[in-house]
Amino acid sequence: MPLRVALDQCLRHASLMKSALADLPNPLDAGALAADEDFLIRAIDQFVLRFIKLQDTLGEHVLRAFASEVLAEPVSDLPMIDVLARLERYGFLDSVQWARWRALRNSLTHEYPGHPETRIAVLEEARAAAGALDRLVEQLDSRLARQR
Repeated sequence: MPLRVALDQCLRHASLMKSALADLPNPLDAGALAADEDFLIRAIDQFVLRFIKLQDTLGEHVLRAFASEVLAEPVSDLPMIDVLARLERYGFLDSVQWARWRALRNSLTHEYPGHPETRIAVLEEARAAAGALDRLVEQLDSRLARQR
């Protein structure tokens, strides 16, 4: 997938993720989750889906291509941890933060039935991470636009 196409997908995921976040109570609480309202469920599902898609698209299609095409770093045969280290050197992201976002992405795939406090904690952590993910996408997009 070309870098521009993948980054445009990320921008779309980020936009829809922010829209879904705007529909969620801030902060979430057990009462809101227990209400089982369709509107809230759809907003949570949309937020979770777009967070996961954004994180996946960045990891699978954007970061390596960006390091290679925009930063001219020879990363095609490197493990992802080394790609992240190169991007970190240029100030685009923190590799520890990326690992946390990846773990958070995996946590979001679980429903945590019977443990609303755990689900709320994961969703609130994702809410906090969403802003940083959005800023990363904007930063990558801006740098790519300047390059072309």
